[in-house]
Amino acid sequence: MPESLKVTNSRRLSSSWWWFAAATIAIVLFSPLTVILSSFLERPGEGWQMISQYLLLEYISGTVIMIIGVGVTVLFLGVGSAWIITVWDFPYKRFFSLALMMPMAIPTYVMAFAYSDVKYDIRDPLMLLIKERWGASVMSQSTEIFNHGLAIIILSFALYPYVYVAARVGFSEISGAYIENSRLLGRGLFRSMFSVGLPLARPAIVGGLLLALLEVMNEYGAMTFYGIETLTTGIFVSWTDLGDKDSAIRLAAIAMVFVLLIIILERLLRGRAKFHAHRSSKKNLSIKTRTKFGSFVAFSCCGLLFLFSFVLPIANLTINTFRGWGKSNLINIIQGPLVDSFLVSLIGCLGIVVAALVVSYASRLFPSLFMKTLSKLCMLGYAVPGAVVAISILIYFSGMGKYLGFTTLTSFMFTLTPAGLIIAYFVRFMTPALAPIEAGMTRINMNMDEASSMLGRSSWGSFFKVHLPLLRFPLLGAMIVLFVDILKELPLTLVLRPPNIETLATTSYGLIQKEERIVDGSFPALVLVITGALAVLALHLLILKRIVKE
Repeated sequence: MPESLKVTNSRRLSSSWWWFAAATIAIVLFSPLTVILSSFLERPGEGWQMISQYLLLEYISGTVIMIIGVGVTVLFLGVGSAWIITVWDFPYKRFFSLALMMPMAIPTYVMAFAYSDVKYDIRDPLMLLIKERWGASVMSQSTEIFNHGLAIIILSFALYPYVYVAARVGFSEISGAYIENSRLLGRGLFRSMFSVGLPLARPAIVGGLLLALLEVMNEYGAMTFYGIETLTTGIFVSWTDLGDKDSAIRLAAIAMVFVLLIIILERLLRGRAKFHAHRSSKKNLSIKTRTKFGSFVAFSCCGLLFLFSFVLPIANLTINTFRGWGKSNLINIIQGPLVDSFLVSLIGCLGIVVAALVVSYASRLFPSLFMKTLSKLCMLGYAVPGAVVAISILIYFSGMGKYLGFTTLTSFMFTLTPAGLIIAYFVRFMTPALAPIEAGMTRINMNMDEASSMLGRSSWGSFFKVHLPLLRFPLLGAMIVLFVDILKELPLTLVLRPPNIETLATTSYGLIQKEERIVDGSFPALVLVITGALAVLALHLLILKRIVKE
């Protein structure tokens, strides 16, 4: 056989391996989710009849209220602060441009725990006063309204950075000439935001809003802390408290329908709007405020938002930590969970990045509709709440174990090892790894692949010698985001963690919510926040380094 033919066959064989590996990864990640959707085809049990008659409407209404409330609030906070930072020039603007991203480091349930004083010191006395004056029924209604309102505000403080970052990107791509023309027509900066800024930045803003609403769907810790019934809390009650797997699966299916509706709504709001920035005509949008009062207003808006969304929660957690330092052995409380958290997060993020590299490179080698579909299927799990992913993983692999005769093995994997937890992390968090890596792949010219092939390299050789070195920035960014996302994940970890593993998230939730030991639970929560804050800073520096290099 000619040497050139041997090389060609070897190259085809190595390329086929990438295709097969990517298809396997996509099937493993997508198959468990089909279990939830297939539940509608099965006959409901007695428990579901009770839930559908008495509780389902409350679960759905609670979910809808939180989605609408948080959605409107994060739009107001995120878009408003992004417009101020982008357009106005005022003292400490550069500091606030980064500082307003920092609440992204605080998990939503930790934000709720940090504002526990509002729940116990303000709500409870107020409700007692209402009960004395207007009776128990009015107090019950007032408590529900207060809890929903407080939860909406707290979640918005933690989630507005998704919209803020997206809006900053959208506004920064707008040519300054558009704003100048709007002002020449007699519109101020505020009116220009509605007439020029929002329409042009709409795709980016809606994308950020989608991420925030998906986080609301996934939220469990804050909802239980404030006693709000949603589909996610209903899944936990049915699965863990009632032992009703059938009802939990059906609630999970309804939650997935909600997720699909949110995604469809995002597509409708985004429409076909696309904006191409004309770099040649782009001018600096930053406008110096003409009065001290204008500077004061801009500084106050950003300062108050940063104060309530980051400074006060951090201060409260820190004060509680110092209160409990001499009373409880906080080092012993956090030592095991800290090691478990970092090990699980490290294993998870490394494995997910490797899987994302395989799928992304296979899509590059085989740019077909089939491979694009596989890539999208891999990213579907990020839109599904963690509780739904956990249940689908358990049911799917237990069913596969029974079918293949490996019941003992699957039981061992999911009860005594973190294998099930790691698999669930793959399903849930493939998107934060795959999206930046695919974006990085598109920036690599195809001529480099052809040149590498002409030098006799196989697809493996091209990957390690050409693509991997050029993907170091996307890889590092993906690993930082993944590490923190896994570290903060609560609902999925609560369901799938084996008895011998505790993470910082489950420890802080258990101490504060289950045992009401707020002082002891503040320390692991504070460590979570510090880790997240360092990750946000690292990402910011990484982006700046990439911009300077380019």
